[in-house]
Amino acid sequence: MNLSLRAAAIAAALGFLTLPSVAFAAQPEATPADATKPADPAKPTEPKADPLVDDNARVADKGKETLAVGAPRMDESSIEFGKLQIRPYLILAGGLKADFELPRPGDVRNDRVSTYSLGRIGLRARWMDFVYAESEIMAAGGVALHGTSAFEGQASLQVRQQVIRLVKSGFRLELGRLFDEASIDFFSGHIAESFLQDTATRDPLLFSGFNLGNGIRSTYELVPGLRLGVTFNAANPVSTTSSLLIGGAFPPYDRFYIQPYQQVKQSGNNFPDDSFHMMMVTPSALLDTKYFDARIAAQLFDVNANTASSDDDHIRGYNLRGTLRAKLLDARVIPFFSSAYTRNDTLVSNDVSKRSPDRYQAINFGTGVDINFLRRFTCAFDCADGIGIQYQQVQYQVGEGLVTTQRYFNIGATVWIIPNLSLGVRYAQYTFEAEQQPTSPRPDQTSADHVTSGQRSLIAGLRFIMQ
Repeated sequence: MNLSLRAAAIAAALGFLTLPSVAFAAQPEATPADATKPADPAKPTEPKADPLVDDNARVADKGKETLAVGAPRMDESSIEFGKLQIRPYLILAGGLKADFELPRPGDVRNDRVSTYSLGRIGLRARWMDFVYAESEIMAAGGVALHGTSAFEGQASLQVRQQVIRLVKSGFRLELGRLFDEASIDFFSGHIAESFLQDTATRDPLLFSGFNLGNGIRSTYELVPGLRLGVTFNAANPVSTTSSLLIGGAFPPYDRFYIQPYQQVKQSGNNFPDDSFHMMMVTPSALLDTKYFDARIAAQLFDVNANTASSDDDHIRGYNLRGTLRAKLLDARVIPFFSSAYTRNDTLVSNDVSKRSPDRYQAINFGTGVDINFLRRFTCAFDCADGIGIQYQQVQYQVGEGLVTTQRYFNIGATVWIIPNLSLGVRYAQYTFEAEQQPTSPRPDQTSADHVTSGQRSLIAGLRFIMQ
C-alpha cells in the first residue's frame, strides 16, 4: 500500500531546494550605552566599537532563538578588548498538565493530572570579537512531563549544549554538542511554555530530523542574511537526536536506535551499546530577511550496526527537509510551513547483518500560524502576547507494507506578566493510527483495519527567563 500524499509531499520537500536559503530571524540589537553620559575621569576611555566586531557578534548570535527562548545574547555595547566576558542565564517553567487518554481497543490507560517542573541553566562566554563558548544543562520533566525522581542522584539532567564557537568575517565554526539550526522546523512561539518537552511538541521535531548532538558545524554568510552551512556528526547513534528519523525494525525493537539506547539503562556505566556507529553530513542553506525566513537541508547518513564485523551491511539513507515562515504586519501574523521526506535502507529481520530489499520511507509536513496581539515590553526575545496554532503529520511505511500515521495538534496562548515572566496555556492532542491486517476479514474487504490511540492534554504554566 502506498503512502497517501506521497507525490505532493516529495514535490514539496524537493521544491525547497529551489529556495534561495534558510534560517532564524535575527533578534533586535541590544540597546547601546547612553552616548551622552560623560566619561568617568577616573576610568580610561573605552575604545570605539569596531564595525567588524559588531558584525562578528551578529553572525555569532544567529539562531539563538532555537527551541523556544535561547540563551541571552552577549552585550555588544560593552566589549572590553582582551578580557573574558561571562554571562549566566536561567530559564524555569512550572505548571499543571492534565492528560486524557485515548487508548487502543482492549488497553487500559487512566487519565491523570501532573504538576511539572523544568529548568535550563547555562553560561555564555566571549573573548574579544571572535571566540565564544556556551554550556547548558537542562532539568527535564520526565516522560510526558509526568515527573522525575527527587532522590539523590536520580534527577533527570540533560546535557544540552557544550559548544566552542569561532567567528570571523562572516565565517562561523562550532565544535562540541550543538544544535544544527537548519534541522529545526519553525514552530509556534505560543506552544513553548514547557520548552517543547511533551509528546505533542517534541516528537514532530524529532521525526522531521531535529539534530542536537556531538558534531562540527560551519556556516558562511555570503551576503547579509544569506548563509551556507554544513554539519558533520560522527559517533554512537544515541549521541544525536537525528537518529530517531531513521526507520526500519531492528528485532526485537521497531526502530534500530532503541537497541543502543536500551543499553544505557542496563550497563553499569550508563553508556550506550558501543558496537553501533553513525555518521551524518548535512549541507544546508539559511536565509533571514525582514519579511520571511527559510532553511533547507539534506541530511545524508550511514549507520554501522556492528563495528565488530567488516561483512555486515550498513543502513544508508537521506532526509530532505525544508521550513519557512513569513512575518506579516510587523510580525503580528507569522504563518509557517515545513516538509520533509525520509528514505533509508532496512535490515533483514532474522539476519540484521544483511540489507533488506525493502526501503523505509516517511513523509512529514506541518503548518501553523502565530497571531501576536500586543508587545507591551521591550525584550531581547519576542515577548509578544498572542495565540498560536500548529498541526504536524507524519506517515511512514517499510516497502509496500502497512502505513502508520501520527498527527499532532497544538493551540496555545501566551501573556507576558512582566518582561521576564509569562503565563502560557495550551490544548494539545496527538493520535497514532496504525494499519493492521484484519483478523476476520469480510469477503468484500479490500483494505486494512485501522487502530487508533493517542492523548489529549490541557497545560497551563509559568515561564521565567533570567537575562
